[in-house]
Amino acid sequence: MALFDVQNIGFSQNGKTIVDDISLTIEKGSVTGFLGRSGCGKTTLIKLISGILVPTSGKSLFEGHDIQTMSKSRNLEFRKRCSFIFQDSALWANQDIMQNLILPLKIHFPKMPPEQMEDEIKMACEKVNFNKALSLRPADLSAGEQKKVAFARAMISKPEILFLDEVTSGLDINSSEQIMDLLKAFLDDGKTIVYVSHNNEFIKNFQGTLHIIEEGKLKTTRKAVRTDIDKLMDKIDGEEEEKKNEI
Repeated sequence: MALFDVQNIGFSQNGKTIVDDISLTIEKGSVTGFLGRSGCGKTTLIKLISGILVPTSGKSLFEGHDIQTMSKSRNLEFRKRCSFIFQDSALWANQDIMQNLILPLKIHFPKMPPEQMEDEIKMACEKVNFNKALSLRPADLSAGEQKKVAFARAMISKPEILFLDEVTSGLDINSSEQIMDLLKAFLDDGKTIVYVSHNNEFIKNFQGTLHIIEEGKLKTTRKAVRTDIDKLMDKIDGEEEEKKNEI
């Protein structure tokens, strides 16, 4: 049984079709990437697969169960096993960094002693090399620092599946390499990554199944070949530039 079985999933909003009748499977322990020009629907698609968005047609099954009709207890367990890192980090602006990081622990490990929660937060921050005061709020941090906190928050509940939306955006080269090293270790444990990226180096480091999305539809599916990534991304960028010129 596939980890995720996506069946004819679609999403429309304000009369516009954003994702159109896409079907695919994602296996446990795999790497799956979604590529395409800006606005093609790839971020919406991974939000549908992960259950963050409710599809207007079709469904996403996790281990054979429709995410949208799961029982409350099954859905909570599913959320514990999955984490999503958003492109804009999506930290709670009205809470400090400690409050942002402790929330997943309170939800998924309600019996964990406060002292252990603090230790888990400290270790998570050390892994991403975040050493600023936890009393700061997201607005006090740079975009790269916010992304580090978002990554720490996603990993703190020890998930089995990571959904990544441009996880390296806003990071400098050293921080980006550090995050990629953590993700490689994550995969070495037999876990699963589903991502959207426009970063050639990231895609080269996480070869797997690549789905090319065009105007909300699944155009092609291919296995990633490291030496072919630059050519593939140049083609996507070229198509995006042509689309802009048409407009």
